[in-house]
Amino acid sequence: MSAEKNSETPLFPEEKSPPSPAKEAVLSYLAQTLSVTKTLKRFPALKPKDLQEIFEHCARLIPSGEAKPSAPPPVPEISEISIHADGASRGNPGEAGAGVVIADERGKTLKEWKSYLGITTNNVAEYRAVLLALEKASALGAKGVIINLDSELVVRQLKGEYKVREAHLRPLYQKALELLATFQKYRLRHVPREENLRADQLANEAIDRKIQI
Repeated sequence: MSAEKNSETPLFPEEKSPPSPAKEAVLSYLAQTLSVTKTLKRFPALKPKDLQEIFEHCARLIPSGEAKPSAPPPVPEISEISIHADGASRGNPGEAGAGVVIADERGKTLKEWKSYLGITTNNVAEYRAVLLALEKASALGAKGVIINLDSELVVRQLKGEYKVREAHLRPLYQKALELLATFQKYRLRHVPREENLRADQLANEAIDRKIQI
């Protein structure tokens, strides 16, 4: 006769609880239905308290405080640019104009300007062209400048090699020195007229067309 078993197999085994659903699945379904009731029905193992805990967990992941707007990308720095500037006067004194060409370190032209100066002398026009060039270079964010001029007088005066004897030039000279001091570095070069042709052309175009900036 066979030995009796110590334990009997239950006629109605216990029903196992369905596994808890993944948080991502619950949130995805809730986002689609916008219904807590439907979500709880869709996931039988999910209790209202479980859903509350999911919400609290998500809330903790959100950083506190107002979101700050992202900073704009930094403007690329222009370390050094090359300037060709020239002033022209027809009559000395006569109708005058200023022309400026600004190029990058590789020699590529960035900007050109021309401005009618009214009736003035050639030396005043030369200084006015330098001031226009330095103001525009500063506005472009240049840290250093190379100033190319065909006026030996202006170059030597700005270098301190010549004195500024003409009273009407002194304010222009002082203003030019102030602007130069705003750059981290600068160089002044006296160049032949043939190397300054474009700036001269712009100065004369300003006279012909009475262009003022």
